[in-house]
Amino acid sequence: MIEPKMIGKMRKRLGLTQKRLADLAGVSQSLVAKIESGKIDPAYSKVKQIVSALQTKESEEKKTAKDIMSSNIVSVGADDTMDKAVRIMMKRDISQLPVLESDKCVGSLSDSMVLELVSKKHNDLKSIAVREIMAESFPIIPANSLVDVATDLLRYYAAVLIEKNGRLVGIVTKADLLKAI
Repeated sequence: MIEPKMIGKMRKRLGLTQKRLADLAGVSQSLVAKIESGKIDPAYSKVKQIVSALQTKESEEKKTAKDIMSSNIVSVGADDTMDKAVRIMMKRDISQLPVLESDKCVGSLSDSMVLELVSKKHNDLKSIAVREIMAESFPIIPANSLVDVATDLLRYYAAVLIEKNGRLVGIVTKADLLKAI
């Protein structure tokens, strides 16, 4: 349970006025003001009403993965050539691609992988199949996952795939996070 003295901090963080919080909680604005100023020792039931209203408002404010994802998943097939993958990455100005087979992610490619091949002076880059150099798949999370989940995963992966009802519906990259800010 939240201490009564924390109510004001939570209310301000959510951008609520005392009046709006009172309306959401079904209490008077003067009660909210007295609790925040520490002038009264409120009944547990009233604090519980106010905290419940704050928590409901806070959960409404949180964005989900589907709110920030790109629904256009640009991908490449495992049997496609690296030449095709590089052309897609250059044309679309993207730095990573999921590798899909039958709408399932089987691997991933990144610009750093391509650069590594080029730095090794791999002569036949154009004809190498994507499956020969692809890395592990990007993680997949449900569309209703909080953005925090995607943010944590993006510390370790170049992208996070989003699914709904067992079907891939989007992708989140670091660029998508920056756009959401």
